[in-house]
Amino acid sequence: MSAEIPDRSTSLPASPTGALTRLALWRPAAWVAALVVMAPLLYVQAWSGGALDVALPQAEFLSLHTLLEVVAVVVSMSVGLTASCVLDQRRRAMSRALGAAFIAVAVLDLLHLLSFAGMPHFVSENTPHKSIVLWLLARLLGAVALIAWCFPRAAQGVGAHAAARAVLAGVALSLVLGVLAVFRPELFPHTFVPGQGLTTLKLAAEGAIMALLAVALGVQLLRMAAMPPPRRADHAPLCDALLLMLLGECFFVIYGDRITSATNLLGHVYKVLAYGCLYRVMFLQRVKRPYLRLEQARLEIEQRGAEYRALLELAPVGVVVINPQGEIQLANRALESMFGWGAGELQGRPVDLLLPAHLHERHAHHRADWANGDDAADRRLASVPGQRKDGTLLDVEVSVTRTQMAGGMRMTACVSDVSHRRAHQAELEHRATHDMLTGLPNRWRFVEALRQAIAQAAGQAGGTAAVAMMNCVGFKQVNERHGGSAADMLLKALADRLVATLPASCFVARLGGDVFGVIAPQLAPAELARQLAQALAPGVRCGTLEWPVAAAMGLADCPAHAQDADLLLRCADLALHESKRLGRGQTTLYDAALGERARQALRVHARLQAALREDALSLHFQPQVDVASGQVHGFEALLRWTDAELGVVPPGVFIPVAEDTGLIGALGEAVLRMACRQMRQWQDEGFTARVAINLSPREFLHPGLVARIAQELQRHGVPAQRLSVEVTESAVIDDFATVAEQLQALVELGVEVHLDDFGTGHSSLAWLKAFPITAIKIDRSFVRDMAQDASDEAIVRAVIGLGHTLGCSIVAEGVEKPEQLQRLRELGCEAYQGWLFSPALPAPQAAALLQR
Repeated sequence: MSAEIPDRSTSLPASPTGALTRLALWRPAAWVAALVVMAPLLYVQAWSGGALDVALPQAEFLSLHTLLEVVAVVVSMSVGLTASCVLDQRRRAMSRALGAAFIAVAVLDLLHLLSFAGMPHFVSENTPHKSIVLWLLARLLGAVALIAWCFPRAAQGVGAHAAARAVLAGVALSLVLGVLAVFRPELFPHTFVPGQGLTTLKLAAEGAIMALLAVALGVQLLRMAAMPPPRRADHAPLCDALLLMLLGECFFVIYGDRITSATNLLGHVYKVLAYGCLYRVMFLQRVKRPYLRLEQARLEIEQRGAEYRALLELAPVGVVVINPQGEIQLANRALESMFGWGAGELQGRPVDLLLPAHLHERHAHHRADWANGDDAADRRLASVPGQRKDGTLLDVEVSVTRTQMAGGMRMTACVSDVSHRRAHQAELEHRATHDMLTGLPNRWRFVEALRQAIAQAAGQAGGTAAVAMMNCVGFKQVNERHGGSAADMLLKALADRLVATLPASCFVARLGGDVFGVIAPQLAPAELARQLAQALAPGVRCGTLEWPVAAAMGLADCPAHAQDADLLLRCADLALHESKRLGRGQTTLYDAALGERARQALRVHARLQAALREDALSLHFQPQVDVASGQVHGFEALLRWTDAELGVVPPGVFIPVAEDTGLIGALGEAVLRMACRQMRQWQDEGFTARVAINLSPREFLHPGLVARIAQELQRHGVPAQRLSVEVTESAVIDDFATVAEQLQALVELGVEVHLDDFGTGHSSLAWLKAFPITAIKIDRSFVRDMAQDASDEAIVRAVIGLGHTLGCSIVAEGVEKPEQLQRLRELGCEAYQGWLFSPALPAPQAAALLQR
């Protein structure tokens, strides 16, 4: 390869066009112009009997004539031989015909020389007539050949062969006539009469020759006008030759009766010079111009080679060329730098230097396949380790192709360093499959690992796999009290604890938030739960912050509960949900009942969505009765649902489903809309009863709650004072500030706020003082047994006293017996509701109570 591509130190060659310009041939226009200008003067002097047209002594004339004719024969022969050597197929026929013609002209000129008067007799007696006949045959043959050469369609193309055959026929005829003139010159008409000079035939023949030469000159000038400058320069000497021959012919018609005149000799000079120009044309087109083109091609090859080398050096990827023996023929700078080698150090060394030792044998097989012409070895893209000069390894991608070069077949490999890309790709894959905070696998990776564990368990006799989902209790409070950074530190510490404590066979992942997942192959769920409890028992300490971790756990087992990863994870999720429902730090193992409840919940959810779309829900109204007067002064609106498929669905069934699935907001909007519509209807009928609706804790998290209530009241034309909202203590616990702001806005709107189920949650006197509560509702659990249980009665008495102290009215729920009502009256309770007076009624029956 080193012989085919220039060394990197080789500078770029000069432009081939510039080199060709410097090597362009100089046209000797000055002396040709001088001869052309001088010719008319010579003619005038010769015709006027001047000093030029003088008879030379016979001996001197013969010497000069012989010299000029010998030169003419040699040059003519050179013209013929040079013209016959042509490579261009389009011009070969005509070029060879021209070559044959001028070789014949050389032969005729030689016969003319030998037959000249004064020379020893040649075959027959030498006379002026004999030499003139041979002269005219040579001149006529040359003119015909030149005029055939100058015509473009005859010089090349379809007409070339016909023209060449015509010229060759003329050659044969001229040679035959020349031989006849040597042996029997008397057979030809007289061309010269001693004492009288040239005959009319001789002058007419010269005139015909001059006419042919003039036509050839005109055609050549037209041809050159259409040529580009380089070719025009090559063909210019032909015009010079034709012009000199034309001028020279004029001398052969004015020398009169003196053969040995200076005019005759001057015509020979012009002929020799014309032949020289002809030779110059043939030399340029057949010898020098091909060499110039070869030089141009060489310069272009060198330039392209240098450009190719420069491109290789600038390539961002490494390029290496090796021969079938595995020796490096070429390595660019990118490859040398990639593998830590200096400039030129790899040249001629084995390519195995770039590969680890364990790949040498395999690479030798690949190289052998390539050398044998295996198509699979061509353009192969492979990822392999490479070895630097210092022995360190790097990841590379190699694309191999076979290349035919001057030295034979070569293998060219493009090498890219992908170490950084592989590291970046590995980092991206890690980020896609792992949690960025704890470094544990994420949910996607957890599911993949669970699939593998299930497949492994299925392939073993008695194989099992337990999966646990764990939700940390109290994490939200840590986040609120100590901030997100502290909470993140505790989560990371907890992740480290789980990885360090659990067996190495366990797969631990963070599934999101404070939920972790664990896969334990060949471990029973109970044992997994025990090990998790031990891991969490000491709590987690991070700096000065200590977190006594308690976790709600849901467990499932493969194959007992499911043999599909998604289904098994769903089982564990249902068990976790049940543990969270049961309370702090519970552990639940999935069973069929949980699955059935989940399926029932999904069914209820689907039907509840349909009921909301079809407006299939309704309101029942439970009267709220004045204890003292027994009059109905308001109602609590209770949502009821009777489904076409599920039948009557209790609120205790569909309300939790709505809260879990996010439908509780839509239910609240439906209740508000139906309550406002019913109040408007009663208002139109002349009734002014107050209606209380229950708000879910999640509805308070919606910032547009107050605006929505105001919009519905305004749309139905119902005064805000007719509406009450009942809020549970759990709503207050979830977000104290937000709930306080929402309740204050409702009171400013004119809506009363009632505290529902008081005493069953985490009651706080501070909350009662801070919130604008109008009425407190005593939970039915205290009213039910107050007549038999002194403790319940004491609680009811305390709540009534507390409410009155804070300026709140009291409403007792679940009053079903007269003695309960009597005790409430004695304790000063203002209102009650319950089955003692009436259950919740549809709107028409509720309106009847108002009429009564």
